[in-house]
This record gives sequence, structure tokens and C-alpha cells, in this order.
Amino acid sequence: MRGFAASLLNGKAPEVTKGNDAFRSLQSLLCLRELSETAPVYDTPDVVWYPETEFCYMRNGEGMFVAAKGGFNNESHNHNDVGTFSLYVNAVPLLIDAGVGTYTKKTFSGERYSIWTMRSAYHNLPVINGIEQRFGQRYRAMNTVCDEKRRLFSTDIAAAYPEEAKVDSWVRTYRLKGDRLIITDDYALSEAYAASRINFLVRGNVTFPEEGKIRIEADGQAVEMSYPLGMVTEMERIELNDSRLSKVWGKEIFRISLKAEKNSPKGTYEFVVKKVG
Repeated sequence: MRGFAASLLNGKAPEVTKGNDAFRSLQSLLCLRELSETAPVYDTPDVVWYPETEFCYMRNGEGMFVAAKGGFNNESHNHNDVGTFSLYVNAVPLLIDAGVGTYTKKTFSGERYSIWTMRSAYHNLPVINGIEQRFGQRYRAMNTVCDEKRRLFSTDIAAAYPEEAKVDSWVRTYRLKGDRLIITDDYALSEAYAASRINFLVRGNVTFPEEGKIRIEADGQAVEMSYPLGMVTEMERIELNDSRLSKVWGKEIFRISLKAEKNSPKGTYEFVVKKVG
């Protein structure tokens, strides 16, 4: 994992293959500050895009770094996480992918996707009509694009959900623009029978300064997330008893769930994550 971070520091596009899931290797970026003290600094690409695996990495001059993925839910070391992302500010992770805990027999059994770290409900993704993503080659991203000039990544994640989710399209877009990351969900459902939830996994200190805003702070870095007024907010504390997770994130992380107050078969949600301080 450390080699992935070193590649970014040295201005090289790290190799990504089907057997090397660099997205979950982003935990290695926690080593960036340590490495930067000893490694020479080179110009690095602002956008790295791997069309075969649909991994996208974007950064800007504000110190914001975003990793996003399309792909499908039968990859090597798979999690059900089509369309998810992570956000780092000055090499500090704030909106995260938890990674994977200590391997057990359950990890490699038919119960794998009952483990919370493997479920889409514990990634930065929607639960649509109360339904999570499913495992399998057929559950995949569609029409995935990376616009390097605009620092934009977009993918339709509708096909990552089973038929009972009643989702015709759900286009998740990430755009880095100045000191903010703009996250947009444009969706169309054939039926809206349960309130959809948009989940975000975060670390650090979480506060709610005012309606429509969430502040996330860790290791001297902070962001404020704006969300549509009228959405109901819930926060779940996740205690990390697994040493493999706690060594990376500490004793706890949090899942923020934003629930639509009214069910609608068609619409747009926009979340703006702004660097502060």
C-alpha cells in the first residue's frame, strides 16, 4: 500500500490491475506526510484515470484529493461499492472507505456481504427504496466517464441495484471545483415506495452547526458539507473493535445518513463539501 502513495508523490501513475485494488489501498495515503519528509517532491498529475477498472483519482491546488470508482460488484477482494468515493484534504482522510477488517472464515463464505465493511450501506452511496447494492458481475456501473479538464467523474449506478429497488437511473457525479467537492445524484425511479437514504462514512469530530450543514474535522483539517434542506439527518457511531481497522482510523468512525423527507420518483440531490479553515 505504501508503494501506491509513493507513486503519487513521485509523479507516476500507480499501476492498477484487476488483482490490485488501489481504491482500498488509499489507506496508504495516511503515510503521505511521513513519506514527504524523506522523498523528493515532483509534479504529479491532477487527474489519473483507469478506464479498464474505472478508478479515478483527482486533486487540485486547494489540497483536495478525491478517489472515485465505477466498476462492478465481482472484483478481486470485492466490496459492494460501485460509485463510491473518498475525500482527503491535505493528505488527511475525512470522508472515507473503511477498508476491510481482519480476515475470518466468514469473509470467504456465503455470509461475506453480511459484514458491514462489505455492504454498500456502509460506503458513500445511496440506499434506494430501502435496497442496497448486490454482489455479482451483473451489478455494475454504466456510462462511466472521467472529464480530466473539468476534474469530473460521473457514473450511472442503477444497475448495481436489484430489480426490487425500482431504479431506472441514478447518475452519481463528483466534481472538484476550487475549494469544494460537488456531489450530485440525478435519479429516476419507476416507483418510490420507501425513502431513499444517502450515506456518508466519516472520521473525526462531527458537528451540525446549522440546518443543512455538517462539519467534519480531523487532524487539523476541516470541511463543511451542505445538503438539501428538508432531509432528515441521522448519525451512527461505529465502534472499531477490530485491530486492523482501529490501527488505521482509531476507536471509532461515523455513518451519516441523509433521508429524503418526501418520496419522489424523479429528482436531484446535491451535496457540497467545502474546505474550511
